[in-house]
Amino acid sequence: MRRLVEALVSGDQSRSRAITRESLSAAQSRTDVFADLIQPAQYEIGELWYSGRIGVAIEHRATAIVEAVVEDLEPTPSDHPVRPGTSCVLAAVGDEQHVVGLRVLQLALEDDGWSVEQLGGRTPVEELSAYIAGRRIALVGLSAGYLPSIRAVRHSVEQMKGRRIPVVVGGAAFNRVPGLWRRVGADGHGVDARVSVVLARRLIAQ
Repeated sequence: MRRLVEALVSGDQSRSRAITRESLSAAQSRTDVFADLIQPAQYEIGELWYSGRIGVAIEHRATAIVEAVVEDLEPTPSDHPVRPGTSCVLAAVGDEQHVVGLRVLQLALEDDGWSVEQLGGRTPVEELSAYIAGRRIALVGLSAGYLPSIRAVRHSVEQMKGRRIPVVVGGAAFNRVPGLWRRVGADGHGVDARVSVVLARRLIAQ
C-alpha cells in the first residue's frame, strides 16, 4: 500500500498500474485488491490532503490515477455468483460527488454476478426514487465521502424502506463516524468492497 501511495503522490501512473496488477496476480481477486490495496491507499491520500501534506492538485491527480488503474484490472468472476438477474442500484445523493468508491463497488458486485446500475454523484433523492419505481431492484447502495448533512441520505433510505428495498451505505464519511449508518436508517455498512459484497448477499437472503 505504501508503494502505491508513493506512486500516486508522485503522479506515476505506470508504476501505480504495475503495483495493482502485481497485487491482482497474487490475490486472483479484483475485490481483494480493491479492499486491501486501492481503498487503503485512497484513504491515505485523503489523510495527506486533510493534514496539509499534499495540495488539492496532487490529491485530484492521485484520484484520476486511481480511476484509471481500477478500470485497468481484469474481471475476476465469482465461482458461486448470485442468481442471474439480481439487480442493484448505486448512487451518491444530494451534494455528494465522490464516485470512485461507487465504481469500485460496482465492479466488485459485477464480479459476484450482480446486475448493477450506477446513477453517479449528486443524484437528487426524488430522481433515485423515481428511477427505482417499477424496476425489480434487490438492493440499493449509497456512498458518501463527505457528509456535512445526513438529510439526503436519510431521506433516500426512508424512500427505499417504503419500497421494502434494503440499503447498504459506505464511503469515507461512514467509516469515519461509527454508527452513522444506523443514524441514517441503513440496513448495513460496507466498510470496504469485500464487506459490501458479503453484506449485499446476506441482505437479499433475508
